[in-house]
Amino acid sequence: MAETVTYAAVGCGGMGRRHLRGMAALQGASFCNMELVAACDVKREQAELLAGEAEALLGRRPRVFTDVQEMVRALPELRAADVTVESGLHVPVAQAALEAGLHVLCEKPLAVTVRGCTRLIETAARAGRVLSVAENYRRDPIHRLARALIDEGAIGDPRLILQSAIGGGDRISMTIWRHMKDTASMPVDAGVHEADLLRFYMGEFRLVYGESRLHERVRYKGEGNAGGPGGYYGGYRASMPDRIEPTGDDAIYAHISFRNGTVGHWIDDHAGHGERRNERVVWGSKGSFVSSGNRIGRPIRLTLDDAAPIEDAAILEHAPGYRLDPQAAELFGGERVWRYDFMFPETDAKLIALEYYELGECIRTGKAPEVSGEEGRADVALTYAPFEAGRLGRVVSLEDMLDGSADAYQREIDERQGLLG
Repeated sequence: MAETVTYAAVGCGGMGRRHLRGMAALQGASFCNMELVAACDVKREQAELLAGEAEALLGRRPRVFTDVQEMVRALPELRAADVTVESGLHVPVAQAALEAGLHVLCEKPLAVTVRGCTRLIETAARAGRVLSVAENYRRDPIHRLARALIDEGAIGDPRLILQSAIGGGDRISMTIWRHMKDTASMPVDAGVHEADLLRFYMGEFRLVYGESRLHERVRYKGEGNAGGPGGYYGGYRASMPDRIEPTGDDAIYAHISFRNGTVGHWIDDHAGHGERRNERVVWGSKGSFVSSGNRIGRPIRLTLDDAAPIEDAAILEHAPGYRLDPQAAELFGGERVWRYDFMFPETDAKLIALEYYELGECIRTGKAPEVSGEEGRADVALTYAPFEAGRLGRVVSLEDMLDGSADAYQREIDERQGLLG
């Protein structure tokens, strides 16, 4: 077995508990290269909860801490931190971990603003440490297959991608902070997944025009899927008020020009009422395909000119070079997966296991992670581009987003986080 890399879970709430299941999936695989040795959270009871679950799942209890610096002093063998605190705290917590000499896997979005991402990228460079972003949608075998269909010319030259995620109504989504400007709001915290997939499918964006909206001025606790994905967020409901007044925009509508010439239309509306929608459709010079949902294993539907749609294993004939990495193939049951039937918690754990494995290999070998700090920053830049374009009344470029010349919406956040000057 390769050497194991010791790491700490920093942030032990809902996402931290999901990541723990990912570690359990990695430990059960033949390629395990990480070891959880510490749980750190400012709320000691949360760290104790995760430590207890880790003992049950992994067979050993990590040490519990409430401060990163104290943890590093007590555990000189510690090499990495998995940062899963709420999005608005990514910069100070991940920066502290990097400056303490730890490699970092940080949950998406890398930061709440583009400047925040840059701060972490620069800190990692100065410290000589790996900075990886936990962006798991693109690791889904279905999205790997979609990318292969594009790369191998199954639909010809790509021309148009329509991506829509619509739903949510006026309900509070899992936690209050996901509706507040300073702590990401839904199109940033959740929509950054979709931004990453747009870039994963089509490459880098060039120009964006769009707008954002705050549709729902009041949101309600309500019922429904109160525990969020996997049910890990149910504990927040007891202290949650019956209604809140959001401060962050809850919908974006964008027209995107990609460097490869493809046009993208993107809707990420977390205030949608009525019919829900979650799909992406790609049209090319020879055909199209539909990829619906994420982390659910639903087959892609490929349609070529004058032919019946393909939604079965025959789709693999149109991507002959498609192969999952050996680690993904082991977890998902084959190297040419075109569908799967795992329940969400199991799928989620498998994808997080792949994130952990990659981090360990990057630390051991010095290779760069697939979703590096720069990649995560570009995802945040694309997510905020419609916000900024709408306020400026003009098209914005990737360069505008990276150099801070398009920051009308983000500037207030940056000021409060001390990221200006």
